[in-house]
Amino acid sequence: MAQKHATSKITTFDDIYTNGGDTDTLGFRGEALFCLANLSGSLVVVTRTAQDEMAQKLQFQRDGSMGPTTSLLPRKVGTTVCAVKLFDALPVRRADFCKRIQVQRAKVLTLMQGCKFV
Repeated sequence: MAQKHATSKITTFDDIYTNGGDTDTLGFRGEALFCLANLSGSLVVVTRTAQDEMAQKLQFQRDGSMGPTTSLLPRKVGTTVCAVKLFDALPVRRADFCKRIQVQRAKVLTLMQGCKFV
């Protein structure tokens, strides 16, 4: 799911305006997960559906391929995506990001406060 174009649900321009576009929920696309994996030391996705007793933890390499192991762990229903060591492969970008962390955090909070979560 973190490889380039692996989970894209947009096949026509009209899909952007329907459930496939996920513009209301900020649903992740394969391109987004691939980009996060590519910019991170690793990408970790922990997810659990209402039908599952335990969550699955998946770890992805920088190229989007899944790591050698997956594991089960307890968590509430939902999905968490964690970019570990963001910009690790781009030291100049990482230094700039760390330097401006307060501004970046404020931007993310503003974005999240304006979202409608279902």
